[in-house]
Amino acid sequence: MTIDELGQQLAGLRVDLVRANPPQVMNPEEAATFLGVTTETLFRWRKDRFGPPYSQPTSRVVRYLRDDVVAWMREQG
Repeated sequence: MTIDELGQQLAGLRVDLVRANPPQVMNPEEAATFLGVTTETLFRWRKDRFGPPYSQPTSRVVRYLRDDVVAWMREQG
């Protein structure tokens, strides 16, 4: 097994872990992984006023609450 293959396996395990046990408060990377989209998609959704609710305590910090993300997913059907 090469280093690249091992890195890919670890990345896959991280995705599985976040989806199985999402934190209460997620950064955009964690929220994107949980939703199965890219961070760029989340950024575009925020810009277009679409997607799950989020808070932005500072101009550089964005956070998503797990319950909000799950509720938004259920609304989308």
